[in-house]
Formats: sequence, C-alpha cells, structure tokens
Amino acid sequence: MTTAVQTPDHKKVFRHLYQLTAGKTISDIGNNFDMVALNMFVYLLTDSAVYMGLFMAVRLAGAFVAGFYAGILADRMNRKHLMILSDFGRSAALLAIVLTPTDYQFYVLIPLTFIMGCLSTLFGVCLQSSIPAIVGKENIVKANAVLTAWGSVAMVIGLFGAGMLLGKVSYETVFLIDACTYVLSALNLLSIPLRTNEERAVGATKEKNMSFFAEFKLIYVYLRTVPILLSLMAIRLIDTFGSAAHNVGMPIFSSQLRPDQPSFYMGIIWGVWGIGNLIGSRIMAKKFTGNDTSINERAFGIATFFMSLFFILLFFESPIYIILLFAALAGIADGVSAIVYATRLQQTPDEKRGRMFGVSTTLQTVGFAVGMVICSPLFEIFKPVAVVGMLHGLPMIMALLFTLYYFGKWKLNRTVKTENSHDVA
Repeated sequence: MTTAVQTPDHKKVFRHLYQLTAGKTISDIGNNFDMVALNMFVYLLTDSAVYMGLFMAVRLAGAFVAGFYAGILADRMNRKHLMILSDFGRSAALLAIVLTPTDYQFYVLIPLTFIMGCLSTLFGVCLQSSIPAIVGKENIVKANAVLTAWGSVAMVIGLFGAGMLLGKVSYETVFLIDACTYVLSALNLLSIPLRTNEERAVGATKEKNMSFFAEFKLIYVYLRTVPILLSLMAIRLIDTFGSAAHNVGMPIFSSQLRPDQPSFYMGIIWGVWGIGNLIGSRIMAKKFTGNDTSINERAFGIATFFMSLFFILLFFESPIYIILLFAALAGIADGVSAIVYATRLQQTPDEKRGRMFGVSTTLQTVGFAVGMVICSPLFEIFKPVAVVGMLHGLPMIMALLFTLYYFGKWKLNRTVKTENSHDVA
C-alpha cells in the first residue's frame, strides 16, 4: 500500500522540474557526444568495424545487465542519490580514458564502457520512477512531455554536435567536455530539493531482505495480475527491435538519397524528426492528463502503429519534402508513444515502479540489440525501405492487434465509469 504524497506548491514543482530537465539535457548532450566519439575513437584505435561493433555490444550489455538490478536499487534506495552517483561515475570513467596512456586506452575502454552502460541505465530508471513523487500524479504527463521534448533536442544537438566538434578538437578534449556535462548534471541535482520516493507503508521495508529470484518472482506475479502491462512491454520490446532498423538504415538511406551530401541530408531528416517530437510532446502536455489508464493504453497502441507506419513511408524514395513530412509525423507519433508508455508505467505503486522500469529497460535493450544484429546484414541484400518495412511491420501489426483486442474492454470500462458517475450525481 502506498501513501499519497502531499501535493506541493505547483509553481515550485515545475521550477524544480525545469531545473532538473536543464541538467538532464546537458548530460544527455554529453551522453550523445560520447556515443559518437567513443565509437569513432575505437575505430580509430583498431581500424576495425568488428571491434567497433563489439564495443557497441559491450555498452548494450552493460545496459542489459544493469536493467533489473537498477530497478531494485531504485525501489530500495534514494533515487536522487543514485542519479548523482551515476553522473559522477560516468564522468570519472571518461576522465580515466583521458588519463590512461595511449598504448593502454583500448584495454580500459571495454570495462569502462560497460560501466557507463550500467550507470546510464541506472540514471534513466531512477529518473523515470521518480516523476510521480517529484511532480505529483496529476502532472505526470506534463513532466514526461517536457523530458521527452528536451531529450529529443539533446539527441539532435548531441549527435550532430559531436560530429562538428570532432572535426575541430581532439577526442580527449571531447571526452573532457562530456565529463564536465555529467558533473554539471550532478551538481544541478545536488542543488534541487527533490523528493524522489513516495512515502510507503511499514510492510514495504520487508522487501529489503529478498533474494534476486524472489525479486523477479514478485514482479512476475504483479505483472500477471495486470496482463495489459505485459502486453505494453512486449510491444515496446518489438518497437525497439524495429527502431534498430531506422537507426542503422538512416546513414545508408541518406547516402543513396544524396551521395554527395549524406551527412547533411541525414541531419535534416533527424532535425525534422526532432521538431515533430517536440510538437507531439506539446500536444500531450496540452491535451492529456494521464489520469485515465485506458486512454494511455489506447493512445500507446495507436501512436505505436502510426510511428512504425510513418518510419516505413519515410524510407520510400520520394521527393525530399515528402520524406521530411513523414519524418515530422514519425517524430510526433514517437513522442506521443514514449510519453503515454512512461505515464502508464508510472501509475504502478512506488515500491514496484523502479523494478518495472528496470524490466522495461532490459527488454528494450534486448530488442534494440537483436534488431541491430538482424538488420545489419539485411541492408547488404535489400533496399532500406524493405528492411525497415520488415522490422517496423512487426510492431505495427502487434500495436494494431493490441488496440483491436482491448478496444471492447476500454469501452466497457468507460461505460461503467460513466454510469457510476451518474449514480453518484
């Protein structure tokens, strides 16, 4: 049983949220900087695409291993302290790479990258599971919209800023800049009086002595009582499987679109996608409250269907203005899908919320990794639109079936609620 958090001052809540978002955006830019810089640094050191692929797999392995453990920590400890620890840890890892002599840098990259993957997952799980305690359950959608919008901005700035920066300064300088962004994020968190855990009943403390298998069983039993959450997680898993295709395929598609300026066109497409994501986030913040779980679930199914459809249409060899139109629509649907999914998971009890996000993160990491392994050789055989169509077709069909299957239950629930409200009146 969870005790509701006392509703804090509305203006103060959002001032803290915006300050938190500003710090997170800075660290997100750093995170995207080092995603690009570290991959290219490994390629420079080894001159091998195989090693670069192995290096990317190590980072994903870190996120996979940390997923469920991060959720357990988030439910047992102070989430703000864990986020600060995660920021300082990632900064220290980057500094260690810079301070290591050149001849030994490759050998320290593997373990440090694994650690960074673990810490990034820990930060994300703690932040997502903290939102209801930070802003109150009535403001969850607005908070998710703000975080999603600025996360997209950080991704666009980070991915393309890293490329521009690496042309002007050394890799070590970029790593130092990344390390500073994590320190700034940690100091920002230290300065905000955030409450990241809700008050709990005394019985909840018994979970501290549970084994890993008992923890896993606890979440499994809980998910079986709410089967729709299992469905949402399964669709999200397949959705990330499809997302691997458009992430891997975008540079290839841009090269085919304009062989003389592939980076420029890839930048424009991702930039317009980012604008669409911002629009989707603004729509959600204005129009949705997130109080009705059935509306969240319905919106997730519909948004995921259209997101996959628009990504497939984007990869057709159309005039550039048509491609950009579908990029914007995919961005809108992507933003809506991410917000309603996070909002639905945040409606679980506080003492289980961290584990829910931990399981979800683990599944998404698996989906993305498997998608990358499968789609990479397919791009050697088929056109980008065919590969993206195959991998995004699966979540599109699943989202459609999910929406049709639960439509009757959502309608029935809304009818019952309406009748009950009339009875009360």
